Amino acid sequence: MNPKLKLILLNRPNNQGFALPFTLCLGVVMMLAGTIMLVKSQANRSYVKAQQSTSEGIGAAEVGVTRITSLMNDNRYIAMYPDCIGRDSSGNCTDSGTKESWANISNIPKLTVCESGEVADVEDVSLKQEWQPIDPDNPQQGDYRLLKYDYPTPGKAPNIGKLTVEGRVRTSNKLTEATSQLEVNIPVSPGPVENTNVPGVWLADDPDATGGNGIEGDVLLGSCDAPLDTVNVKGTDPITGEPYEAKHTNLEFPDLPEIPDTAIYLGVMGENKDGSLTATSGNITLPRVGDTYTTKTLNGQSVQVYEYKVDQINFDSGSHSLTVTPGKQVTLYLQGSMVVKSNSNITHSCNDVSGNPISGCKPTDFKIFGYGDNTNTICTAGNKRIEAFIFAPEYTVGTAGTGGGTGGIKGTIWANEWSNGKSCGSNTSNTAVVQTARWEDLGLQPKNTPPQLSSSSTWQRNER
Repeated sequence: MNPKLKLILLNRPNNQGFALPFTLCLGVVMMLAGTIMLVKSQANRSYVKAQQSTSEGIGAAEVGVTRITSLMNDNRYIAMYPDCIGRDSSGNCTDSGTKESWANISNIPKLTVCESGEVADVEDVSLKQEWQPIDPDNPQQGDYRLLKYDYPTPGKAPNIGKLTVEGRVRTSNKLTEATSQLEVNIPVSPGPVENTNVPGVWLADDPDATGGNGIEGDVLLGSCDAPLDTVNVKGTDPITGEPYEAKHTNLEFPDLPEIPDTAIYLGVMGENKDGSLTATSGNITLPRVGDTYTTKTLNGQSVQVYEYKVDQINFDSGSHSLTVTPGKQVTLYLQGSMVVKSNSNITHSCNDVSGNPISGCKPTDFKIFGYGDNTNTICTAGNKRIEAFIFAPEYTVGTAGTGGGTGGIKGTIWANEWSNGKSCGSNTSNTAVVQTARWEDLGLQPKNTPPQLSSSSTWQRNER
C-alpha cells in the first residue's frame, strides 16, 4: 500500500476501527489471487504432463509400427493377409481350420522357402493383443501392441493394407492414462520379377535336381528335398557379375499360354512310332514360305510371331532337321514328347557360320511350350545345342550323351524334373544348359513373387 495513503487513513479523526477490517479484506483478496494462480499453474502442469504422456504414447506406437512393418518386410507374403479374422472378448484370435491369417500362419501359402523363414514372431504378435515392451530392460520407454491389420483382398496385390498399432508409456513403473493409437495405410504391390534372375534351369518337383549335368546359369528348385550342393553350377552372370547359384524357390510356374486357333498345324515331325515317315520328316525350315504370322506385343513392342501346333517331335532315329530362321519369332505348341538324337538336330543359332552375332537375334526368339503330362519327355542331343526358351511344366527334360559338351540348351528350360539317367539318360558332367534369357524377352512371369511394401501413404492418430 502507498505509505502516504496509509498515513492519511490512520490520522483521520473518524477512522477508528476501519484499518483492521480493510487490512484483513486486502489479505483475503491477495490469498485468493495466489490460490487462483497456484491452481492455474497446477492445471497447466497437468496439461503439459498429459501432452507429454500423449506424445510419448504416440512415440511408442510409432516404434510399434516400425517394428511390425519390419516383420512384414521379413515375411512379405503376410502383407497380403489379415492378422486375424475373428477374436474373442479377451482379444485372443480364434482363427482355425482353413482361415488364412497371421495367427493361422500355416495356411498362408508359400510363405517361406523350404520352411527356412522365421514365422514364430508373426504368430506371437497376432495371436493375442498383448503389449510388447520397446526395451525389456527399460520399462519407462513404453509398450506397443498390434490391434489389427486389415487387407481387403487376401492373397492378391495390388491393394492397401491398414495397420493399427497402440502405444503407451510408463511413469514410476505405473501406466499412465495416456494410450495412443496410430492407423497406417501400407500400399502392397506385386513384387517385381526383376529381383530374381532368370534361371537357366527351373525344376518344379525333382528331389534329385540336375544330377552331375553342368549348368551355366542359376538353377531354381521347387523341391525342398533336392540337394543344392550336388548341383553342378558353373560360370558368372555377365550382367550382374555375380556367380551363378542353385537355390530353392517358392516361386510358381506361370500358366502356359493358350494355344491360338490360328496356330499352323504340323502334326508329327520326324517319324511315327512305327518308323514310317511323316509329312514333316527330313529337313524343314520355319517359317516356311507362305506361312502367316500373328502380331503380338512383347516387351512393349509389336512383333511378328509364327505359331505352330505340333503333336510330337520324333528325331529319335534316322536323320532329320528343323531349322528356325535367325531373327524370326517362332513358337511351337508341343502336345507330346520331343526327342532329338545325335544324327538329327534342331537348329536355331544367333551366330553365323563364322561365329559372329546376328543382329536382332536372341536365343529366346524360338519358344517351345509343352502341354503334355508327366509321361512326356524333352530330350536334346549332347552334340548339338538348341537356342530356345523351353517351358514344359509336367515334362522330364535332359541332354542325351556327352557330345563333348557342345549340345543341350542355350537360353532357359523350365520343367518338372531332370532326366538323371531315366528316359533321356542325362548324366553328363559337361555343360547341358547355358542361360542367356531375360524376363522381358520371355513374355511370361512367374507367380507368387514376394509382394512389395511401399512407404506408408498416410498416418492417422485415432482418438480413444
